[in-house]
Amino acid sequence: MTTDNSSNSPLIKVRGLCKAFTGIEALKNISVDIFQGDVAFIVGPSGSGKSTFLRCLNRLEEPTGGSIFFDGEDICDKTCNIDLHRQKMGMVFQQFNLFPHLTVMRNLTIGPMKLQNKTKEEAEAKADALLKRVGLSDRRDAYPNQLSGGQKQRIAICRSLCMNPEVMLFDEPTSALDPEMVGEVLNVMRELANEKMTMVVVTHEMGFAREVANRVFFMADGEILEENAPVAFFDHPQNERLRSFLRSVL
Repeated sequence: MTTDNSSNSPLIKVRGLCKAFTGIEALKNISVDIFQGDVAFIVGPSGSGKSTFLRCLNRLEEPTGGSIFFDGEDICDKTCNIDLHRQKMGMVFQQFNLFPHLTVMRNLTIGPMKLQNKTKEEAEAKADALLKRVGLSDRRDAYPNQLSGGQKQRIAICRSLCMNPEVMLFDEPTSALDPEMVGEVLNVMRELANEKMTMVVVTHEMGFAREVANRVFFMADGEILEENAPVAFFDHPQNERLRSFLRSVL
């Protein structure tokens, strides 16, 4: 899968991104461009800064240095309306983060109705279309505790898509799932990639990254050490740290 970005400006432009926690430098001077239509996967060992990087992209973690430009605006600028930008960046977490006291339909419609002034009819029509797409139309009136892990994660993806985002951020979306439920979530993500949805995905699913990504990044110790197209990345890694990592996971 390839994307020609030669004439495009980056949708997300990261320059010199740093993040420090107490006594720990989690991200070290990261600079990267994400273009519209990119399906960018980030892989690497645990503790390498992958999730921190993803959470900095919509300022769920506040960077301690550098800039992040999204749609041409520096979202690290204190005058930026970050809530408005977050509506354009769908985020799917490891642990679903659904509202347990709301039905599936209310989980899907509360954001568009409150933040985008959609009518109930408009919001429910969009939600119903997405539920049909992921095979969960019959669960619209269920509560999260009545769903399997795979169903919850598909609902979480639908919830983000209900906001019509420009980019989807996935933070290890299958890591909390039983093995037999992983495939149903990956299928939804595969469809989004085929439709050229811009995606940044942190994952341990190496086979899926090889199949779906057009770019793969390797992170270790808070830095991006290598980036390439999937075939070159997995078959001809250049960085010794990446070669060691792939030997341990493939």
